[in-house]
Amino acid sequence: MQLSAIAKGVAVGAAAGTVGYFVSTASAGKTAKLKRRTVKAVHAIGAVMDSVAEFWR
Repeated sequence: MQLSAIAKGVAVGAAAGTVGYFVSTASAGKTAKLKRRTVKAVHAIGAVMDSVAEFWR
């Protein structure tokens, strides 16, 4: 079992849940900005997980 794949799944799931909560409570103007920031954060988390996986090889 690959630990990095599990960690990515958990991180993406947590981010998706957080975004879902904030989008449901945010105003219309803030929703688009929040979505853009979330996509950037998910990409950054993926890059960090890839770096950590490469470090342990």
